[in-house]
Formats: sequence, structure tokens, C-alpha cells
Amino acid sequence: MRNVLLCIGIALAMATDAMTTDVMTTDVMGDDDWVTVKPNEFEGAINNPLKGFRGYHSDGYGLLHRQYIGWNSIELSADDTVDRIIARTNEITRHGNKSFGELNIKLVPRVYLDWDGTLGTAKRPKQHWPADMAEFDYDSPEFQQRLKRLIAKLGEAWDNDPRIFAIQMGLIGYWGEHHTPAPTKSQRRLMVDAFKKAFKNKPILVRHTDAEFMDTGFGIYYDTFANVSREPPHGDKHQLPWQATHVYPDIWKHAPIEGEVEYNWQKERKDADPEGTFGRTPDETMTVPAYRRYMIDKIRRYHATYLGWISSYTSADATVLKGAGEVQKAFGYRFVIDSLNYPAKCFPGADLSLRMSVRNTGSAPFYLNWPVAVALLDPVTRKPVWSAPLDGIDVRKWLPGEDWDSEADAYRTTAKQHDARGRTALPVELTPGEYILAIGILDREGGMVPSVRFAIQNYIAGGWHPFGVIGVGATPRDTALKNVAFDSPAFDRTLTYQVPAELLAVQPPPVPKVTPMPRWQPDPKVELINPRRYWELVRRSDTIEKRVSEDGSLDGPDARKVLSVIGDYGRGSNLNYRFFNHGKLDPGHYWFSCRVKGTKGQTVRFDVADGWRGVMKGVNVPLSSEWREHGIEFDVKEAFENETRLRFSLPTDSSGEFHLTEPHLKRMDGK
Repeated sequence: MRNVLLCIGIALAMATDAMTTDVMTTDVMGDDDWVTVKPNEFEGAINNPLKGFRGYHSDGYGLLHRQYIGWNSIELSADDTVDRIIARTNEITRHGNKSFGELNIKLVPRVYLDWDGTLGTAKRPKQHWPADMAEFDYDSPEFQQRLKRLIAKLGEAWDNDPRIFAIQMGLIGYWGEHHTPAPTKSQRRLMVDAFKKAFKNKPILVRHTDAEFMDTGFGIYYDTFANVSREPPHGDKHQLPWQATHVYPDIWKHAPIEGEVEYNWQKERKDADPEGTFGRTPDETMTVPAYRRYMIDKIRRYHATYLGWISSYTSADATVLKGAGEVQKAFGYRFVIDSLNYPAKCFPGADLSLRMSVRNTGSAPFYLNWPVAVALLDPVTRKPVWSAPLDGIDVRKWLPGEDWDSEADAYRTTAKQHDARGRTALPVELTPGEYILAIGILDREGGMVPSVRFAIQNYIAGGWHPFGVIGVGATPRDTALKNVAFDSPAFDRTLTYQVPAELLAVQPPPVPKVTPMPRWQPDPKVELINPRRYWELVRRSDTIEKRVSEDGSLDGPDARKVLSVIGDYGRGSNLNYRFFNHGKLDPGHYWFSCRVKGTKGQTVRFDVADGWRGVMKGVNVPLSSEWREHGIEFDVKEAFENETRLRFSLPTDSSGEFHLTEPHLKRMDGK
């Protein structure tokens, strides 16, 4: 074995794009059969795809874009086609006059129906229900069928689209965040089955850690990432921080953990402790060392792949960008090659084998099945003469460390060194001679082009990492790279991916014939409760659930719909109704009626709330095993400050069943 010490002067592009010259060493050892290369690690951050800041920066870190998509922008009615989804995707995957493919940006879409419970304006509507669907009708069998059909269409449009990285489930509740209302257990099962069937190639992300989602291997989009009031041991045990720490510690191994950093919370809530956590703005997070360390600590602890809102940092500010680079290094995957072995010579038509040792020093795995490829580069032009994926290497298995130690700023279980072996066949027509052997990670769906960069200094623009000279047909004169100026892998704006022309050619289809569903209008003298609108279950127990069914023993047009709450009620669980557009009852005299049944001997308490504050003396409603009708009169004496809630509070520290049907409300004083 002969040892050759090769000193190579290379120019490193720092985060500020300034160029400095440094001299580094690379050990190249070989004999007549094999060459071993131990490259130096690239210490800076890398603007790699599928990780980091969820917001594109032309002069900084960020190659991801999250897009809210109103349901009625991709489906006008039940008869609409998948082409409308594809055409809308073509519209939103552009930045300025360039496509996402040209800029190497990936999309994370979220389809939703209701922004925040309000109507919005003609210019900016906040309700996105297709014209042939009843607004807020999450409970009907018709809605479940439409939900299932739309998910199938989304899979047809997006599962093989190279522009899409992952799918945020959305669809239910405000902002598609699975609250107001939360999906019922039957809806969660429906969506699990539908998304698993529709998406074979894309990670699916959900807002909450419901067992149905976690057992399936779905990832998380978390909307208050790193907020101190949500952190263990005092934070809500139903939220990601506790769940990921104590209940589902391995969810990050299957799909990404992502979300947003809620800076409004930092500014407006006393318990946020901005000075003790991560500040009040993204730029503060980047520039104050203690804030930056706090955020990196949470990224490492929860194995976060990428985050939004924090991505609104000022990339034009060199100080901010330097701090952003430290955060970028912590996000997601970061592959460091400790050594690579290749044969000094190979032959046309024969197999070419490589061995490599890799560590993932980042926080998360790489979640897509992208191949490692080998290339033979022209020694003069440094362009590929031939390249091919290597069989036998799965980058998804290169896991990072585990069990984060905040005091030591390190994982207690350090990143394992992964020894990978790959093989491919050389073409018979390959011209004998000397080439530069290089490797890269290819975008499988985006045209099999180089994309992911390893965190090593051996890099040339275009996505390839050169290691040494290889001979085709004969042993090379020297395997060492000499007088090769490496490029920085930090930012390579030459990297792009390809989108199939047939996708880009899709135009919006003709508008289908639609029979509009008229918006329900309240009449104080007749009915104020929309019979199709959901009642929301506020859960204070892990085992309580809401069910929706039909009861054929009841009479009347709306009597068949039954809302049921079953399980352990805990302390403070309630079933409540809110009026559309954050509606409020005017002062006056009202009559509420309903039919109820449930666990014999238990009572539920009905009251009216201004937001969460009760404004009337609660009325106990006894339950029995048979349906009984109840009527309650109440007065509203003062104008509401917040939205009105009609509320059934469930028995404290009890288990049982509560069933509600035919709720009605009208005003009785003639106004």
C-alpha cells in the first residue's frame, strides 16, 4: 500500500459569498487494486434540498415552500377532474419568472376549507367550500365521501410530481390544523386509509399525534415549535413536545417533523419568555447567540427537518445570514463522508463497485428514496461522460444521533458510521482512458439529476463530488487529484430538476356544471342553529371521542343526525356550538330545545358562553336511556365581547355516553 499526501488549494465560498483561499489536505492511499480517499469535512452550512428554512431565499438558505390551497381552487364540484389540481400546481410552483424546477425549490401543499371561521372579503375569501358542498358540514356521510374522493385525486396529481416533497394533511378545521373541529376517530381512520392508498412516494404530515396517524408513520407539522409554554414538563401533554419525548419518541424516523415558529406568540403572550428563549423576530433568533442556541437545541431534540416563519430572516444582512447558517446546519440531514474506496481500474461492460463510510451529523434522516450515483468525469471539462445510480445503497437508513443532551450540545447516542456498498454496470461502449471518479445524490423524480451535496470539501459545481482518477481498461498513471480547485457546496445555483412536459402542459379544464348549495341563513324567529354545522368536542381526556350517526327511531327532517360523546370525560370536556363568522347573539330572550339521552343517572350542564366565559346560570339536563326532549329559556342581557358558544359541559371525572339530536334555537321576544 503506498501513501500519497495530496495538498490541494481550494477556494471556499462562505455564506456571504466572499471568496477566501485556504490550503487543506486530503489523504489518498492506493495500490494496484483499490484507492481509499478520506476527504476533509466542509464545515459550513449547505443549502441542500428538502431541509432547512421553509421559505425560498435567492441569496440565502431555503429551498422549500409551503402553500395553502383552498379546496374550491382545485375542485369546483364533485364532477371536476384531476387536471384542475395539476393546473393549479403549475400556477403556484413559480417564483417570479422562474419555475420551482429551475430554482430547485420543492413544494409542501396543504388543502383547507376554513381559514379562521370568518367569511373574509370578496378579494380575500376565507371559506373555500366547493359550490356543491354545504359549508361546515364535516359530519355528514356525503362529506366523508367527498373527502375520500378528493384525497384520491390529490394522490393522482401529486404522488409522482417532482415538485412536491411532502403533503400536509389539512382539510379539517381552522387553517387545516385539525381543530375547530378536530377530525373524529372515524375521520382519522378514513384519512389514514385514503392517504396511504393515494400516496406511495410522499411523506404525509399531520398536526396532532393521534394514535391512528402515529401508528401509520405519518410526520408532524407543529404550529408553535419551540414555544416554552408547550415544553415538558409543564406543557400540554397532548402536544408534540411531550408526545415526541414520552409517547412517540421514534416518529421522526419515519417522516419529517416540521412546522412554524410562532413569533406573534412571542410578542403577545407573557408566558412566552422571549428573552429566555428565541427572541421576538427571526432576525433576533439568528443574531443573538443565546436565542440561536435555544432554537438549535429544539431542532436537535425533536429531529426537525425544516421550519417556517423563522424563514423570514433578512438574508441580505451578512450577520443574520451567518447565524442562519448555524441553524441550517442543525436542520434535517447532513451527510459527512469519512472515507470512500474505489478500484483503481475498471473495464467496459463490467461491474463497478464502491465502498463508503458516511455519518449523518444532522438532526433527521433523508426521507425520500433518492439514489447515490457514480459518475466518470472528463478530466479537462469536469463534466460527466457517464453516470448511473448505485444498487445497494439506501440513504434513508443513514440516521443521525439520538437522545439529545442540552447541556453537552450533543446526542448521547452519537451518529453511527454507516458502511455502504454500491454496484453498477459500466456500459460496453465506454471509451478506455482516465477519468475522474465522482459521486452524487440524484433527484429521483426530477430527472435523475444531482441535487444533494455531501458535507465534504471535494465538490465541483453541478452536484458531483470528485475523489480521484480511475482508469478504464488500464491502471491510471496516478489516482490522486492534482491541481484541482474545488467549489464550495454551500450554494450551488446551477442545480435544477426537471418537470415532465405533460404536467406543465395541463391547463384548467372547462368549468363543470354545478348546482350550488345555498349558504344557510339564520332566522331569529325560526331557527338560529345551522343543522349541517358541526358541534365541536373539547377533549380533556385521551379516551373521549365524538361520533356522528343516524337514528331511524326519530322523526323530522333533521332528527336522524345524532351527535354522541363517549368515553372518559376527564375534567372540563364539553360539546359546543359556535355561530358562523364568529357570530354573537344579540341581547334578548331565547328558547333552546333538544333531545338527549345517555348514561342513566348522569347529568350534563347547558350554558351559554362569551368566548369561554359563561354568561348564564347553567341548567342541569338529566340523562336517561331513552330519548327525552328538553326546553331551556335564557336571557342575554349584555352584548357579547367574543363569539357566542352554546355549551354542554360533561360530567367531571366520569365515564359514560351523551347523545344529542335536534338542537334548535330561536328568539322569543319578537325582535
